[in-house]
Amino acid sequence: MSERSPSRPVQLLRTALAVSWSMLSLVVFIPLALLALPVDRRQRVHDVCSILWARGILALVGARLVVRGAEHVSRDERYIIVANHQSLLDAMVMVAALQPLTPVRMVARRGAFRIPLIGWGMRLFGHISVDPRSIRASLPGLQQAQQGVARRWSTVFFPEGTRSVDGKVRPFHNSAFHIASRAGVRVLPVTISGAFDIMPRHSNVVLRGGEIHVTLHPAMGPLEQTHDAAVTASTACQQLIEAALPHLQKEASLQVPA
Repeated sequence: MSERSPSRPVQLLRTALAVSWSMLSLVVFIPLALLALPVDRRQRVHDVCSILWARGILALVGARLVVRGAEHVSRDERYIIVANHQSLLDAMVMVAALQPLTPVRMVARRGAFRIPLIGWGMRLFGHISVDPRSIRASLPGLQQAQQGVARRWSTVFFPEGTRSVDGKVRPFHNSAFHIASRAGVRVLPVTISGAFDIMPRHSNVVLRGGEIHVTLHPAMGPLEQTHDAAVTASTACQQLIEAALPHLQKEASLQVPA
């Protein structure tokens, strides 16, 4: 449930505090995680720091995380994780919700890796750069994702490729599902709802606080190593994620005859 929109000064203050935390906290977290690397090959210090970083941002913007379906995630299993993309906050939502359950790394646009501190940390700790405009330029990152999920950590994709303009789910790209089939891992579908109301694509500031619901669905697969299997899984996954969005649930209930 979202709050009423606060005054403009409150919106700006929340946004400024969140941006300040996102940058200043990394001045401590990145060196700490780097110093721990010689005795922390699994990067657990990074994982703890990333949770604190993400939860701090969400708290400062007034977002309250509600996670359902944690029982579907095994700490000992690695997944390709696919989620709908509602807001700039989604990366923090996925880290805060999933990092305590399974070690995760994000697939992000190349531009994110150019941001001071945030981009440096992403490069240092195994997050994956892709270029949505070029399949060829994205191949190294996608190969890194396949190797990472097979050996070390779960990998988060937003298969729409960009944030939704209206809160509805855009068509999925199939890359994540091809990687899952080749790596022999299962796909974990995730529905994010509520982030669009707090900070939609058209806004550069936090509009209001409220709840962000994260629904973790049962994992799918492993998939057969064929193009058709990846496409079928992509379609099924998109339908499952869409069906859990509140506005679609409401529309469906209105269509049921009395």
